[in-house]
Amino acid sequence: MDDLYRILEIIASSEKSTMVLATIIKVEGSAYKKEGSSMLIMEDGLRIGTLTAGCLEVDLNERAKQVWAAGQSCTVEYDLNDEDDLSWGQGAGCNGVITVLLEPVKEELRRNLISLKKRLDARKTVTRIKRFTKKLEPKEDVYVVEDGTKFGSCDFFNIEYFDVPVKGGNPYKSEKGMKLKEHTSDLFFINQMVPKPYLYVFGAGEDARPLASLAARTGFNVSMIDWRPALCHNRNFPEAKELFVGPTEEMMKKLIFTKKDFVVIMTHQFQKDRYILSQLQDKTLFYLGVLGPKKRTERLLRNARVPDHIYSPAGLSIGAIGPEEIAVSIVGEMIGKIRSNRKTNL
Repeated sequence: MDDLYRILEIIASSEKSTMVLATIIKVEGSAYKKEGSSMLIMEDGLRIGTLTAGCLEVDLNERAKQVWAAGQSCTVEYDLNDEDDLSWGQGAGCNGVITVLLEPVKEELRRNLISLKKRLDARKTVTRIKRFTKKLEPKEDVYVVEDGTKFGSCDFFNIEYFDVPVKGGNPYKSEKGMKLKEHTSDLFFINQMVPKPYLYVFGAGEDARPLASLAARTGFNVSMIDWRPALCHNRNFPEAKELFVGPTEEMMKKLIFTKKDFVVIMTHQFQKDRYILSQLQDKTLFYLGVLGPKKRTERLLRNARVPDHIYSPAGLSIGAIGPEEIAVSIVGEMIGKIRSNRKTNL
């Protein structure tokens, strides 16, 4: 889930580079990636992100050169239904038709994407609405922020008419796809983009390192919280966004949690785990996991039943052994929660 954020980082830091943004706007049947998936194609052929398992990238590279030279966006359709080695699917069996929008990252688009990055960094959901003719010729677009502000070709759109979806129970569920609005001959691509999820890990022990690393590499902003400066430092957690070092009580007062946040408690010190859990158990969090057996968590709760919203033991039941496998089980459970907004059972 990290491609979009890496793409925006590159665009924001590469002012004069030749870049073309490729986005899947329509999928019929099955495909490797769904609507809204993006890939950035650089002048030297370097690609950030993926759209397929390698079926189309060479052709997209060539088309990107043409798009940049022409200075105009275009759409291209790929039929992956054929399973012979000469087809686009190259025997992969994707059995789908995908339509890709290619846009040269120049001037207005670059400004809009940098504005998009700023909103996402501020933890705000942004919906891009792009107009197309019935022949899928790309036209204007507008970006609508969850607070009601907008940027892009604002004068063209009646935002209320488009009924931009409001985030409900799952702040990570996003609407993407092509829509035909009544009383108009145009098509509109809706692409709702959500900010990176934040993961707060209490406890900077050795077993927290693979969790922080894997979570960061799968798209989480990771913050480590611990009272021990000898453990909680950049050398142990180079991929963490923030490190909070100090007495647990002070850290709990400093941190502000939201309904979008993920928390894992793993200090391995019973009294500290109990205190942290007591401060968090009544907060509205997206995910609250406690490392260790369920009976231990019951003891942390002073022998009370573990509420359904607390994931105990944290992680999918895959028989994980050792820090690396436990990290996989926890990250898998968190991703499952993002995708389905319910416990994921194997």
